[in-house]
Amino acid sequence: MVTPGATGEAQTARDGRRWTLRRARPTDARALARLFSAVRAEGRWLATPPSAVSEPSESYFIGEMIRAGDSLVIVAEADGDVVVNLLVTTERSSVSDHVGVLSIAILDGWRDVGIGTALMRTAQEWTREHGLAKLALGVFPDNERAIAVYEHVGFEREGLRRMQYRGAGGAFRDELLMAWFPDEAEHPPHKRTGGGR
Repeated sequence: MVTPGATGEAQTARDGRRWTLRRARPTDARALARLFSAVRAEGRWLATPPSAVSEPSESYFIGEMIRAGDSLVIVAEADGDVVVNLLVTTERSSVSDHVGVLSIAILDGWRDVGIGTALMRTAQEWTREHGLAKLALGVFPDNERAIAVYEHVGFEREGLRRMQYRGAGGAFRDELLMAWFPDEAEHPPHKRTGGGR
């Protein structure tokens, strides 16, 4: 199956650079581990600190996840380098297997050029195609740029988990929970009939 939006056709970023959105392959595992390591090293965007994960073990895990094929793993590639990753996994519990969980990592220098919106649209199409009722994510409240993209494509703020993570130097960080509901995107609540969430 061709993933919507991930056609492999070259696209142009707002700053003129060319990039390609495509489905990840097991051979991308090392490049993805390096991407996560670089974003983690910034100390601001990901909850897991650099010391908590080794690149070889993360690379192995990523490769196995891609091989399993039950998650959406998308990369944006520029000049042969993986610069962005989007991941949507589904819950394994019978009471929450209708929920997709989204995460995204964008290499410094590739933010604010339009790739994030394209990735989000791809995730939304995959969510619809797989019959999921909800696409959820967590983001740090100070990541205003990402929150703006999420809201632009229809995500709602669901709540705040205070002091959810311990950051650098031991300071606690909150997590903003957001979600997108495909049914509501097609049938806004004021037009829906029947039960709600």
